[in-house]
Amino acid sequence: MSFPTPPGFTPDQFKTPTEPEPEPSSNDNSEPQFPDNLEKTELKNAIREYQEWCNQNYDVLDVDLSDIPVEISIKLKKTAGKVAWINGTSEIKYIRYAFKAYQKWGWEKFAETIRHELIHVHTIQNYQKGGHGRLFKMLVDKMDTTRHCESFTEDEAKYILKCSECDKEIGRRHKRSKIVKQPWNYSSQCCSENVKVEENQ
Repeated sequence: MSFPTPPGFTPDQFKTPTEPEPEPSSNDNSEPQFPDNLEKTELKNAIREYQEWCNQNYDVLDVDLSDIPVEISIKLKKTAGKVAWINGTSEIKYIRYAFKAYQKWGWEKFAETIRHELIHVHTIQNYQKGGHGRLFKMLVDKMDTTRHCESFTEDEAKYILKCSECDKEIGRRHKRSKIVKQPWNYSSQCCSENVKVEENQ
């Protein structure tokens, strides 16, 4: 039922004031994502930002990243990431990442490597322990990463190691290591026979 507006008033004066729309929350703490085509400098900045985000959002992580340089290497082939530290101490010299790993995998998979390296930083700074032993293994699932990084440069390996009996490939090498120079001193696990070496064509 409506009532007539009294003389000298307008209908708008009798409207119930509406509550203002709430402002969208600016506290967006979602995991940062980055494109797969960053240049080296852009990638370094993205890694730094992502490392800080991980440190703030993974409860198991307790690291100080303030004085740790981030390096991007175009030469690193054996591993996608590396934490250099002074053995027996908690002092870390740098964290180095392989640019080719990022180029091959893209950001999403490369981010697993960043989380992997942050576990190393955590165990070194808190326990003076490197490697992939018990302390590292305890944090792998909690950091959504893997214990060992897969290879990203197998196609660039110069030498292929095979079992001389069944011809099964058992490894690849980028350099003339001992097993490449003297394969007869090594045995395959599959057949317990000598290893043979072939050049990767």
